[in-house]
Amino acid sequence: MSKYLFIFSCLIFLASCAEKEMDMSLGPVAPAEEEEQMGSFELTLTGDRKTRATTTTISKEQADNFLITIYKGSDVYRETALLKNMNTRLSAGYGYSIFAESCSESTAESSEDGWGERRYAGLSAPFAVKAGQTTPVSINCSVANAGIAFLFDKTVSTYFTGGYQVSIKEGSRNIVFDRYTGGLTSDNVITQESQVAYFNVGEDGRRTITYNIHAVSPRKTLDRDIEITLTKAAIERLTVSYEMSTFSFNITIDEEELLIEDDLYITDDDIKMDQGDTDMGSNHDGYSEDNTNIDINIYD
Repeated sequence: MSKYLFIFSCLIFLASCAEKEMDMSLGPVAPAEEEEQMGSFELTLTGDRKTRATTTTISKEQADNFLITIYKGSDVYRETALLKNMNTRLSAGYGYSIFAESCSESTAESSEDGWGERRYAGLSAPFAVKAGQTTPVSINCSVANAGIAFLFDKTVSTYFTGGYQVSIKEGSRNIVFDRYTGGLTSDNVITQESQVAYFNVGEDGRRTITYNIHAVSPRKTLDRDIEITLTKAAIERLTVSYEMSTFSFNITIDEEELLIEDDLYITDDDIKMDQGDTDMGSNHDGYSEDNTNIDINIYD
């Protein structure tokens, strides 16, 4: 009897082992099937070519810190994250698009102690991801915000010995152009470049702001609010001079496009892969120049 019990026990043990072996062989099937439904994309980030004056080149280090958002249709498929951390593998399917931006809109106005920074942004065309294949995706990025800068002619510093400044107050921002942050010129030669204040624009690519001119001379004080409309992808550079004979300011406005100078290509070799969610158009107006004299004619 013990002999038969031993044989029966061995049969049960062997059957158990066979069942476990079968389970183990079936285990990888689901991930393999899932892997077969995955594809990837290869990203190319480009910018507008240089058109005039000062331009900006996006370096590899700057591109690594672009923010990426992946959409499927109108829904966010992967939340915003840095380009250097992005995962290029996606489920096979149609209707993907990628949005890229050098910084968020809030950062574009809050960085550099409130002066802000240029913001580049672009949206890819819709694309499909095919299982087991790599899809090339190109995104053209251009300047998405606007800027303003002030240059003070030597006539202003000569007459307004009590001080002078142009200030812009927008929400929590208080930007002041003075002898330290504004540009300086003498005999039509710039001796100090002005800082630039950056502003987000509306869907129409425009933004109206108000700036205040305040200047103090030994005998008079000037104080005046003036509105100006900024245009996307342009910096309004305003030169302020003083006309003693008429006791007025002349403000010359020069609009300068600021575009990305070079193309930058981001491929799989440039991207640090991880498994976290990582997620990336705008056209600018052509160059235009408007030399407008504005006589303030303020008398106290």
